[in-house]
Amino acid sequence: MIRNVTLCVAAFAQLAFAEGDLERAALLAGAAEGLRRRAGISAWPMLRRGEAELAAQIRQAVGDDRFGQAFAAGSRLTQQEAVAAIRVQPDSDHAQPS
Repeated sequence: MIRNVTLCVAAFAQLAFAEGDLERAALLAGAAEGLRRRAGISAWPMLRRGEAELAAQIRQAVGDDRFGQAFAAGSRLTQQEAVAAIRVQPDSDHAQPS
């Protein structure tokens, strides 16, 4: 079950990135990683490279400090908090122009 949740959280991180909500993308990427780490699992082999590339793109777009803070905050989220973070609608203060 947790593997499926983390797969969805990672997919929503990618969607947030595509929508320009970069800090939320970093938060969700961190949430997926943190949930997996605490469950003692890793990303599916075929998805690892894509997730690593997404994290690198987010880091490049927002900078090391902001990425690190958002990713670390995400890595501490519980499963329920991660799902709640998915449901949050981006606001104009956080979304970046396309």
